[in-house]
Amino acid sequence: MIPTSTIGGPMEFTLRLIGVWPDSSCKFLQRVAWGMAMATSQLFQYWYLFSHIGSDTLPDILDSLSLCLSNSLLFLKLNILWLNGRIVYNIFAAMAEDWNECASTYSKTQAMISKAILSHRISKCTIGMYTACLVLIGVSNMLAQKSAGSEQPVEERQLIVKMQLPFEYTVSPVYEIVMIMQFLLQYTSAVMAGMLNAFIVTLILHIAGQIDIMCHELLEIPVADDKRDSRTAALRGVVHRHQRIIAFADSIENVCCYMALMQFLSNTFVICFLGFVIVTSLDSVDANTVLLKVIPYYVVVNVEAFILCFTGEYLSSKSKTISQAAYDSLWYKLNPSESKILLLLMVRSQRQLTMTAGKFMDLSLEGFTSILKASASYVSVLHAMY
Repeated sequence: MIPTSTIGGPMEFTLRLIGVWPDSSCKFLQRVAWGMAMATSQLFQYWYLFSHIGSDTLPDILDSLSLCLSNSLLFLKLNILWLNGRIVYNIFAAMAEDWNECASTYSKTQAMISKAILSHRISKCTIGMYTACLVLIGVSNMLAQKSAGSEQPVEERQLIVKMQLPFEYTVSPVYEIVMIMQFLLQYTSAVMAGMLNAFIVTLILHIAGQIDIMCHELLEIPVADDKRDSRTAALRGVVHRHQRIIAFADSIENVCCYMALMQFLSNTFVICFLGFVIVTSLDSVDANTVLLKVIPYYVVVNVEAFILCFTGEYLSSKSKTISQAAYDSLWYKLNPSESKILLLLMVRSQRQLTMTAGKFMDLSLEGFTSILKASASYVSVLHAMY
C-alpha cells in the first residue's frame, strides 16, 4: 500500500492515545488519565526506591533507579508535548500541506513516499524492539520466581516493576492483578516511549524529503530566454520552499530541544547504572537471569541515544546539500538579478539546520560518543567504590 503521509498508522494511534493528534476526541480526558496513571506509578516507584536505600544492595538500587528515570523521562516528554500542543498542531498542518502540494508532481511524490516508507519501517521496528525488551524482562522475572521455588515466602514475591504499594499485594489473586496491570502499563509506556523517539525521526525524514524536492527544483530551473516567466516562478517556489523548511525545522527545535536535553542526560545515567549492574552481576549466582533482564534494556537505551544523535547528524548533513545543489544548478546562465537570488539562498543555507539538546549543544554522532564515554567513566568510578 502506497503511504499518503509520513506518519504511519501505529504512530498516529499512539499520538491519538496520548491526546496529541489534532482531531482526536476527548483529548483533555486522555491527558488527565495518562497524567494520573503515570504520576501514581512514579510515586510508588520512588517510594520503594527511597525506602530501600539502606537495605538493598547498590546494584538493586541502580536497577530500580534506571527504570524510574526512564519512566520519568517519558512523563516529562508527554507534558512537553501537551504544553506545546499549538506548535505540534502547526507541524501536522504543515506536513499535510506539503503532501497536498507534492501530489501533483510524480517526482515530488516519489521523494516523499520513499521517506514515508522508511519512517513506517522505523516505527514498526521500534515497536518490535520495545516489545521484545519488555517480554524478556517479564521472562527473567518468571525465571527468578521459579528459581526461588516453593522455598520463597509469599511476602517476598517480586513485581515486574519494584513498587512500594500502600496495600498487601503478595497474596493471590491481588498479586496476579497487580502484575497484569504493571505489565499493561509498562508495555503501553514502552510503546509510547518508542513512538516518541520514532516521531522525532519522522519529522526529520519529512524535512529530508522536502530538501530532496528543493534540490531537484534547483537543478531543473529553466534557463532558456523564452521561459522567463516559468524561471521566475521556479525561483520563487524554491525560495518559498526553503523558508518553509527553515520554519518547520525551527518548530521541531522549539518542541524537541528540551525533550532531547532530558533524554541526553537520562540516557547517560541509565547507561551508566545498567552497565554497572551488568559488570557486578557477572560473578553472581543468578547472573543469567539478571543479564536476561538488563542486557535488552541496556541495548534499547543505547539505541535510543544513538537514534537521537543520528537524527541531529542526519539533519545537519542533509541541509548541506541545499548549497551544493544551488552551486550545481545553471546559475551562470541566469540573469544577474536572478543569479543573486541563488547567491542569497546559498549564503542562507550555509547556516545548517540543527537539532540541539536544550539549545546547549548540537546533537551529533560526536554527542553519542560523549554519552558512552561519560557512562563508562561513571561505571568505573562506581565499580571502584563498590
